[in-house]
Amino acid sequence: MPRDLNVDQIKKLWVLDLVIRHASLKKASLQARVSPSAVSQTVTSLEHSFGKRLLIREKGVVTPTQDAIAILDVVRPAFDAFARLRDLNDAPVPKISWMNFGTYESIAIDLLPGLIHSLRQKLPNLRLGLRISRTSSLLTMVRKGELCSALITEVDDLDRFYVKHVADDRLGLFVSRKHAIAAEGWSAVEKFGFGSLAPGKDGLPRYYTKFLRQYDLSKPAILSDSFETLRAAVAAGSIVSVLPHRVGTRFDDLLELTPSGLAGKAPRETGLHKIYIVSQTTCDREETDFVASEAMRLLGVRP
Repeated sequence: MPRDLNVDQIKKLWVLDLVIRHASLKKASLQARVSPSAVSQTVTSLEHSFGKRLLIREKGVVTPTQDAIAILDVVRPAFDAFARLRDLNDAPVPKISWMNFGTYESIAIDLLPGLIHSLRQKLPNLRLGLRISRTSSLLTMVRKGELCSALITEVDDLDRFYVKHVADDRLGLFVSRKHAIAAEGWSAVEKFGFGSLAPGKDGLPRYYTKFLRQYDLSKPAILSDSFETLRAAVAAGSIVSVLPHRVGTRFDDLLELTPSGLAGKAPRETGLHKIYIVSQTTCDREETDFVASEAMRLLGVRP
């Protein structure tokens, strides 16, 4: 066991805590903003330092050992204290009693449970209205004043809105890790077909169409308004699908495909896109800044 805990070791323990909380190296890497291999190396380094095995890794599932649990029981109060200090730097809590907020389905699943809890804690008398829709519809509702603010994916022409950048994501092509389709590799796209987001009234976002062209993906076998529906089809082993990385890596049941010739290389930048909070330019910006700050914190984005 190390005689002294320095800053570097504390940071490594924080990464270990993320792995155990999320039960996933990939999800921990997203919050720590490093690669999954860097997370794995961090855990290995800690195991050497303590002379104990801290994680059991079997078929993509990670389980903490009793030694890991005992170590983190000691240091987690410090992590919680740092989290409270970080919250002191969050946007000020506005004095509001009613909020209409909208977002799109695939991020609502990750964001809304924590956002509702946080708002109820910080604004106990707040009445909250929630709308789930596609980005184009959310923008229309914000423009008409039907929503105070909305969390949307990147689109062109946001000049008419007050915009706060919240997070980044990228697209990937995913297949079930647990079914025979995974053994097909990239050829599964041709053999089983692929699923895609259906065009909205304004078509597909530019970053999405660029992604499809980059990999020569045409004539999808399934079109859906819902990434969650596509994800369910992928998890069942029946199809490959284009999914946002946050959706595809929510659990460890899916595998991201890499085209032939790119094995082992980092994904290309095509498909990268931003996630924004938008509101009318005439609305209370303090309220929008507060919602953006909460969204960043809940999505694990460092300010």
